[in-house]
Amino acid sequence: MNRRLFLGSAGAILSTGTLAYTTRQPTDALEVRFWLSAQAAEYRGVSRRVREFLEVVLAFEYWTLEISHGGTVDISTEDGGQVTRRGEWPARLVAGSVSPNGSSSRADVNLLVTDGQMQEAPTGYGFSNVASVGGARHIAALESVEELGGSATEATEQWVVPDEDATRTMQILIHEVGHALGLGHEHGLSYRVDERDAVVATPMLSSYAWSPDYIGEYSQCGTTHPDPTGSSRKLQLSFSSCARSELETYSGGLGGPGGPGSLGATR
Repeated sequence: MNRRLFLGSAGAILSTGTLAYTTRQPTDALEVRFWLSAQAAEYRGVSRRVREFLEVVLAFEYWTLEISHGGTVDISTEDGGQVTRRGEWPARLVAGSVSPNGSSSRADVNLLVTDGQMQEAPTGYGFSNVASVGGARHIAALESVEELGGSATEATEQWVVPDEDATRTMQILIHEVGHALGLGHEHGLSYRVDERDAVVATPMLSSYAWSPDYIGEYSQCGTTHPDPTGSSRKLQLSFSSCARSELETYSGGLGGPGGPGSLGATR
């Protein structure tokens, strides 16, 4: 989904200035808070997996990282894209009425995880400081960081995993978190590896790497996306080099890196 469609669906929220809370002083600390829908919370282990994967993916030397679980949220839809695209999740954050049993204060990233479907786009949605994604059942089934070859103590620069329901859902979650921090699709890339001629996609490009409708030919990283025809698929869970460079400029302000022009949405 492109920025124009996002601005058409959620622009009213931004134009009223109700997200002014996101204009913050520059900071060297990143605060990520996530909530689960009531249905998502029924799957054991979702909270643990979200926390442990984000602790690796966002572990950079340029900030201290704080990840917290805000609690459970009652929402009208489990659709991980529509709950933000139609304004329900942002409105709850603005009103401070997130959940009666958890924190309602806002963070740099305010992520809602639902039990929405993960087959038909949009499966998630992200824009300045706000994100949501479905697939709680797949996250609950995901192997641990260590089992998937990640590091529990530091960022893994090239963390490649199989393209499966659980790993794809986690990559989409990371993708939406990237949008919440101001990253766009141009901060993603795909590349070919020797083993079975597989094409690997990083989080901000994600499944667009295999979409014939995707018009982006070049990455902000200075690379060209290879033709994926006939290639097997793999996913990288860590951000690309140019995405990491962009995140280093995050100041805590509206729109994250690059300011308001960095607003984006996906899937």
